[in-house]
Amino acid sequence: MQRLRRFSGFERIRTGPSPEDDALLQLTRELALFFDISFWYKAVLWGKFNRSATGWMISKPVLFSPGQVELMLPEFLKGKLSLENWRFLIAIHLVRFKGYNSGRMIKEAGTMILIILGTFVLAFILQRIVGGPLGSALFFPAWSPGLLLVCLKLRNGFRKWVFEVDREVANKLGPEGILEVLDRMKSVDPKANPSTRLARFLAFWSPSINDRVSELRNPQPITLPKRMSNHFLSVDGRWIVNRKIDEPTGRRSGPCGRSLAWSRT
Repeated sequence: MQRLRRFSGFERIRTGPSPEDDALLQLTRELALFFDISFWYKAVLWGKFNRSATGWMISKPVLFSPGQVELMLPEFLKGKLSLENWRFLIAIHLVRFKGYNSGRMIKEAGTMILIILGTFVLAFILQRIVGGPLGSALFFPAWSPGLLLVCLKLRNGFRKWVFEVDREVANKLGPEGILEVLDRMKSVDPKANPSTRLARFLAFWSPSINDRVSELRNPQPITLPKRMSNHFLSVDGRWIVNRKIDEPTGRRSGPCGRSLAWSRT
């Protein structure tokens, strides 16, 4: 078992311990219970990695220990944050980790795979119908709209999910703490301010820290569904105007609150 661990990528990036490890492990376990995480955190480790400006740590299952995971924190954050900052940063990761293990991610991935396969089949049929070099030349242009749609859907879905995670942590632990730690990460995270074209391109696919802070401070209004037509057809074929359900009686009433009885002629 130790030999397998030694050859894993997780072990190759691992660095030395920190005096805060015991306090961070206890904090992680408490937050896992609070957010109903069905895993037991065995240890807190440190490693040389930098995932992105949205996820700053890794939860890895322990080999041959079902239900146990290890939390790896980035080396560049060692000694840079207070325990209260770590509380919010770890909470964000735990909610994200819980989302990764939910059926929502599988559903999103399934939808994208269906879009890719559907456009691939259409492009293949077009290629066979046209035939020859022209058909082969038309294959990728016919398939590319599906790929572009999946990429945009992936980006928008991921951005929306990151905002939802931040909002859930803010609602449960308080918005001031999460805003403080995000502002702090802007100065300590090397990828928070991309400077090269490649870094900017990669940052395009995930929300920046500024986007997340702006979303928490100015949440987008929830758009309610449009009201259905105020004309309804009753069982006996009569039209009823502005029918609604009275609470808690459950009786149907008109626009002035008068009950509208069902009648048969």
